[in-house]
Amino acid sequence: MSKNLRVYANWIEANRDKLISISDQIWSFAEIGLEEYKSSELLANTLKEAGFKVDMGVAEMPTAFVASYGSGKPVIAILGEYDALPGLSQVAEPIKKPLKENAPGHGCGHNLLGTGSLGGVLAVKEAIDAGDAKGTIRYYGCPAEERFNAKGFMALNGLFEDVDISLTWHPSFLNMVNTMSAMAVNSVVFAFHGRTAHAAGDPQNGRSALDAVELMNIGANYLREHVINDVRLHYVITNGGLAPNIVPEYAEVWYFIRAPNRGIVEETYERVLKIAKGAALMTETELEVIFLGGMYNHLANESIWEVLNSNMRKARAPKFKSEEIEFAKEIKKTTNPKFMEGYTRYIPPDFMDLAMSILSQPLNKMVLPMLGKGMVAPGSTDVADVSWVTPLGEFQTACSAMGSPGHSWQNAAAAGMSIGHKGMLTAAKVLAFSAIDFMNNPVLVEKARKEFEERTKDNPYKSPFPEGYVPPFEKLKKLSGSLS
Repeated sequence: MSKNLRVYANWIEANRDKLISISDQIWSFAEIGLEEYKSSELLANTLKEAGFKVDMGVAEMPTAFVASYGSGKPVIAILGEYDALPGLSQVAEPIKKPLKENAPGHGCGHNLLGTGSLGGVLAVKEAIDAGDAKGTIRYYGCPAEERFNAKGFMALNGLFEDVDISLTWHPSFLNMVNTMSAMAVNSVVFAFHGRTAHAAGDPQNGRSALDAVELMNIGANYLREHVINDVRLHYVITNGGLAPNIVPEYAEVWYFIRAPNRGIVEETYERVLKIAKGAALMTETELEVIFLGGMYNHLANESIWEVLNSNMRKARAPKFKSEEIEFAKEIKKTTNPKFMEGYTRYIPPDFMDLAMSILSQPLNKMVLPMLGKGMVAPGSTDVADVSWVTPLGEFQTACSAMGSPGHSWQNAAAAGMSIGHKGMLTAAKVLAFSAIDFMNNPVLVEKARKEFEERTKDNPYKSPFPEGYVPPFEKLKKLSGSLS
């Protein structure tokens, strides 16, 4: 590590108590997406106090903001998230024990994500002030990653137009650069409007909206045979009527349509839409399509991966104490050991023995090689949309016990104690080191930009939101769950 980078690693360590306090406050707020008022205010006020120019409520979202410091080029964006998940309230202990029954909790560690990114931009601000970096550093306060494509909507509103490089990270149980893509997805509610009637005394005059929902689902299930293997159709009936003896005049079903790339999602969505229209025709009901949002698949940028990988090795993996290892061992007792089997498909045969020894540990203690290039991970994230409008790189650090499932109380527990804190502080260093590298080396920026332009020249980004789209924020707030 160079002398200058060591200065900013030391700055993050000197401010660790402040960063941990912010993370723990966001962990305790545990606010659902689009409702992160306390969390966004805490982050934005911290940046204001540090001298950043902060624009609140960007892209029509009260809890979205952009904070900028410095001037000129390059413009480096660091993305932050801070939304929680429903029903995952949890104490910072290795047993399932909610702080408040059925309340939200940080089962995806976004309290760590938002604060780690904060630590990174604050360290870069110190470098700018010291003359060790030139350009503009920005923190993008991105709400509702779990509920909505907020980043894609920010992109639609032009908030990334002058950004040269975007960097982000995510809490995980591994230390490595993210080289795999994520699934593109559409999130859509299909609502049917029928006519009510007494189900026994007057059934001939009813037009059942629930029948339409069920017929649509039957059609979608037959469609599964005629799509590529990697397409995923998930649905849940969110309104099925009021009582068995009343023909439902309103019913709705919520669908996720996923595929390895945006084009296949759009093709599959058109087929699902035809099925919905057919169900409406069969039941003489009216179809209402409520498009909640869509996301892209990740666009690779190996030039940025190389910078992140180098700086992960400079920052080094988090070092855990014996009590943290014991905490992780207790957590592992509560997880399904078969969960880890899915990771073996991403591991090259010649790395398998080492990989399995790492995956069997309670906590990841080393930076792993870049694995999974060209593969598609099963989840989705709005970070992917940013990768299509700016060159972007992402990495993960160990913030939870090995094998903790995504969106779990186990993750929420670790995110509120020292295991999560250490991964977060490591991430802040990697972000700061990488941003400073790009700010001081125009060749790195140009290399990443050329790769981005080459990958997008024949397939430019087209927003997944339909023309004239108005975000159905109130509907989104009523629906639990996650797009991830």
